[in-house]
Amino acid sequence: MKYQSIISFLLFFNIAFSQKPWFGGNLKGIENLILELNIKGVDDDTWEKRIYSLIKLRLLEHDLQIVDGLMPKMVVDIHIIDSRVEKTSSHLVMLSIYGYSIREPDYYQSMSDKKITKHVMTSKVFGHEIMGQTSSKNLYRDVEISINKLISIMLDQWYKDNPMNQF
Repeated sequence: MKYQSIISFLLFFNIAFSQKPWFGGNLKGIENLILELNIKGVDDDTWEKRIYSLIKLRLLEHDLQIVDGLMPKMVVDIHIIDSRVEKTSSHLVMLSIYGYSIREPDYYQSMSDKKITKHVMTSKVFGHEIMGQTSSKNLYRDVEISINKLISIMLDQWYKDNPMNQF
């Protein structure tokens, strides 16, 4: 009985004070993005341009601009297995945002030396993915739905990190 109450308390404590999502706060201050679209498994240039426009328009609805530059970079990877022989086709859609970062000790060292550190790294500041299966005739539609869901998740987190942008 004593062990059960201790285990119950520890379990409750872990659930009550569990860690936030790892990307919480990482999208703060992002106003412009570079967009990189990688589609594997389908050679359809028209559909690829449609996906690029879809993503760009969804971001423009929320005043996030697609620009040329280096960082922050939004990478959308789409992997498709279109099986016209089998009943189901599969897809994996991954949305990641990368930015520059430095290690904490390098940052504090550069502050004390009044020098800019040379140890800048590229880090993933946000990432989410959706995997699904569908019929071959509904594949493009379901991939577009997955992309919309991922952008909605990213925008929700972006508004949490940038609350003043809601007004």
